[in-house]
Amino acid sequence: MKAEAPPITLVVLTRDEERNIGDCLASAEGFDDVHVLDCGSTDRTVEIARALGARVHFHPFESFGRQRNWAIDHIPARHDWHLHLDADERLTPELVEEMTREVAAGPAVGGYLVPSKLLFAGRWLRRAGQYPAYQVRLFHRGRLRFGDHGHGQREETTYPLGRLRQPYLHHAFSKGLDHWFAKHAVYARREAEAALGVSPASGGERPGGLFSRDPTLRRRAWKRLASRLPGRYFLRLFYMLLVRGAFLDGPPGVAYAHMLATYEAMIDVHLKLLRHGLEP
Repeated sequence: MKAEAPPITLVVLTRDEERNIGDCLASAEGFDDVHVLDCGSTDRTVEIARALGARVHFHPFESFGRQRNWAIDHIPARHDWHLHLDADERLTPELVEEMTREVAAGPAVGGYLVPSKLLFAGRWLRRAGQYPAYQVRLFHRGRLRFGDHGHGQREETTYPLGRLRQPYLHHAFSKGLDHWFAKHAVYARREAEAALGVSPASGGERPGGLFSRDPTLRRRAWKRLASRLPGRYFLRLFYMLLVRGAFLDGPPGVAYAHMLATYEAMIDVHLKLLRHGLEP
């Protein structure tokens, strides 16, 4: 007997994701309401998505928060509970089962923080990927929205948040290292602008949290503190290799620690130039 479809609408954000979209949608087999929100792909992303049964929508990309809110407001969803994925992310049967069980219970929450497993060079970066790092991916469309923050987004809700145990899989390097570095070069400027308050994405932070029992609030608070200290590259490298134990993930973990430290250095360059009005 075929399993009943999860009462969840799936939305996948895409742009030139022909390499990923097929595997992403295949991991959601069994969902009865699947949508792709594309922002201008020039490859076969849209063609593949439609061939796999997804309904495709178009909206120019402004920011992650606005793109997710556009999906909430304009996609004709069958269900009130939404799951947002990026094309390089994959569901697991265990996560689908947990989400279905939680939603069926009628929870009075705005959404759920969901952990992810970061995969690099064929290995799960448990320590270098700071597992479990959480993001709100499953949420009730009438109870939660997103606000821009740095290069990403943060949830905005008056409801409490739940927390799932099962992770989704994140293939962040599926397009190669050149793509990762190019993407983070853009992210670095956005993070610097947000830190200096010259970007609309600079607000929405709650004070405190350095010693919060909530790991998500604690991680965000320490990130804010570190952004104000000198030597971002060395601080991040020390933290990743020795505090988080990234070296225990082998060469991929050490390489990723250096990549994140390089990203911090890129942010620092933008900060220095912006502070002196020298940013080209």
